[in-house]
Amino acid sequence: MCRKTPRRLVTPQFVSPAILFAALLAAGSASAENWEIAPRVEAGYRYSDNYHLGPPGTELEVSGAEADALVTFRTLDPRTQVEITPRVRGTYFDVSDENSIDGYLDASFADVTPRRRMGIDGTFSREDVTRSELPEGGDVGGGGDLGNPVGGDSGRFIEHNTRDFVQVAPFFRYDVTQRQHVDFDAHYLRADFEKQFAGAQQDFSESGVGAGWGYQLSERSSLTVRAIASRYETTVDSDAYGGYLQWDTNFTENSRVYVRAGAQQTKAESGESDTNVIGGVGGRWNNQRNTLFLDLTRTVEPVSAGTLVERYQLRMQIHHDVSPRVSLMLGARGSHDDAIAEASTFVTRKYAAAEGGFEWRVLRNFAVTATYSYRWQEYADELSDRSANGFLVGFVYEPRRGD
Repeated sequence: MCRKTPRRLVTPQFVSPAILFAALLAAGSASAENWEIAPRVEAGYRYSDNYHLGPPGTELEVSGAEADALVTFRTLDPRTQVEITPRVRGTYFDVSDENSIDGYLDASFADVTPRRRMGIDGTFSREDVTRSELPEGGDVGGGGDLGNPVGGDSGRFIEHNTRDFVQVAPFFRYDVTQRQHVDFDAHYLRADFEKQFAGAQQDFSESGVGAGWGYQLSERSSLTVRAIASRYETTVDSDAYGGYLQWDTNFTENSRVYVRAGAQQTKAESGESDTNVIGGVGGRWNNQRNTLFLDLTRTVEPVSAGTLVERYQLRMQIHHDVSPRVSLMLGARGSHDDAIAEASTFVTRKYAAAEGGFEWRVLRNFAVTATYSYRWQEYADELSDRSANGFLVGFVYEPRRGD
């Protein structure tokens, strides 16, 4: 059953002007302030043998052109840190019904002093549900920071639809002493679908606050205790409270490892409460030739199926520079979702996506790329699983790339 949603974050006509306005605003500021501007364009030929990841017998094969353009504006001031990235991605397939133009806008602001750090992060996207419900394996960085993955997908494609998504997250940290610090944060996210499909694509939102106290165990390691509270709005509204203990170690400025363990109690307005373990373990390691990202989390979150799930998720990405001109990339994600409410109609879902490829830098600002992608999905109430293979061959142009 499908119905039009009465509320919309934006209209389609607003997306491109909004992104253009943000770019022009940042560009205008760049002439007066000390800004860095980093444009990037990627284009090529994409093929998929099961674009919607449908069950056997319903596969849709597509091929055609794809373009992805963004420009990042960031300040070079060590105290006032601002970054704005508008992005547009379009597909032009041989099956014209599958063509789409998606818009994104990421922004962050931070004010940093020797003892205090405060600011706000925000993101907005308007994209086709094929992308929002079936996240890519190689887009691990865009899928959330270490210990905080971005979710919300449930993997169902009914018909062509569009999702508007917005998230804002203010934060504050203060070093009380050389060894002790306190931090406070909040977040709000909302997803709105142009059309509503029960059990597949339904509006949801989440708001929450957190407060923590941390102690510096050594020059590199710290221990933090945090209390959290959240409000989920899906087909059933729920409140949640909990806390966790987290250990962090920073090997270098760009390399970090964390371990997190805690619990959360979730209570629906009409139903019993449920207690769930939450946690995570992972790290990010960087050196001159290699970048490794590895993160395993267990969370409670709303998804587009209109319910809350307990999600196990593993994200991984490896980037290796074979030489100054050639680099290899491998990215993957896997998730396992279970409904936390016994009366829920959500069935257990398993999802995996992976991408592997190379980049050959022909010139300092021009590179040739090739990527193979694989997706797999299984629902507990279906007789067979689903899979898809694809590839993208193209180029990347970065006119202001620095070596």
